[in-house]
Amino acid sequence: MAKPSVAIVHYSCPPVIGGVEFIIEAHARAFAEAGYATRFIVGKGGTVHPDVKTLVIPEITSRGGPIAPVLKSLASGRVPPSFDKVVRRVESRLMQALHGVDVCIMHNVLTMHFNLVLTTALANIMKRKRSVRFIAWTHDLTFSEPFYEPHHHRRFPWSQLLTKLPNCDYCAISGQRQQEMCRLFRVARSEIPVIPDGIDVPQQLTLTPEVARLFGDEDLAQVDIVALTPARILRRKNLGVGMEIVAAIKKQGRSVRWIVTGAPDAHNKDSVKYYRLLRSLRRQLRLSREVVFLCERFADGVKDDDLRALYRISDMLLLPSEREGFGLPVLEAGLDGLLAVISDIPALRELAGRDAVFIRLGDSAEAVARKVIKAMRKRPELIYSKQVISTYSWDVVFAERIVPAILKPETVWKR
Repeated sequence: MAKPSVAIVHYSCPPVIGGVEFIIEAHARAFAEAGYATRFIVGKGGTVHPDVKTLVIPEITSRGGPIAPVLKSLASGRVPPSFDKVVRRVESRLMQALHGVDVCIMHNVLTMHFNLVLTTALANIMKRKRSVRFIAWTHDLTFSEPFYEPHHHRRFPWSQLLTKLPNCDYCAISGQRQQEMCRLFRVARSEIPVIPDGIDVPQQLTLTPEVARLFGDEDLAQVDIVALTPARILRRKNLGVGMEIVAAIKKQGRSVRWIVTGAPDAHNKDSVKYYRLLRSLRRQLRLSREVVFLCERFADGVKDDDLRALYRISDMLLLPSEREGFGLPVLEAGLDGLLAVISDIPALRELAGRDAVFIRLGDSAEAVARKVIKAMRKRPELIYSKQVISTYSWDVVFAERIVPAILKPETVWKR
């Protein structure tokens, strides 16, 4: 099935700075990168992505541009004689901008008073242009905000902000907004689904391009436990034991990724042989997805910035070494709040925090896995971080909440 073309309507888009502007930029990027023909229809703004068109209609800014006197009159509570004429003018320009559009997403413009000419023009278009699906994406409402009480007029055109306009699906960005809209419009919650805003996890965590790509490719937003071993592939690192622990965590019902940063030493025959052995063990334990050797992914190796970023996306340090002289990764993991799962050897024991999970001689992989899972449950900050990433990462919000609203609206709006 061909993907529908999408238009995003707002008063402005970046480089204009604002909360809604940041959200619609994220929406537009997600649509464009998923292969949807995407355009902005705004009063002011520029190019935010090479595959997103920006169509500028100066009359639809929050201040009205060429029709500023009309909006100024409306702001004083008076409908000027020229209102109908400028509505028709904006309507005509919007119709041209909507040519070829399948889905029109309007952010805030049907629930805020900033440009009632735009609101009215869209209401008129929605009455007759049945070839386009219209969605009112609601961040704010004039009639639920005491600050805007001077604009709480219940006559036309303000009255359009008090009702669900025909031929339009409305959604809210939060449960609070949903509740306010249901009370205002006198409709059931099923008519106003919640589709939340998201967070750009790679940007927020300042991930390098390579680590951001890994984060997406491995779907780390949805993984229960991300383990990191910043070490070269040497026998004394005891990586086979780490692999058995990963297999045991998986067997106990947790999704897991284990990221090993180092590569075998090409000049060390035993290191190369050990790497081959580990790859064979990975196949035997059916961990081809779970165990990630970055020497197979990062063509230029792991740089310092990559390593810092890898700590930020990980939940635990896995260091099953037979011997170490110091154990710097334990300190690095501590700075980033990772759970340390480490061998019970002097150098590491000396550095470990109170909640470290020790891998002791004679411990089974299953026993260590149980300790890991129990320790993770006791770290509320880690649990919340995982919840944020798995629920509000833009990738997740787009795939699980926004795409269904576009492709399968009957699953989002319960008629």
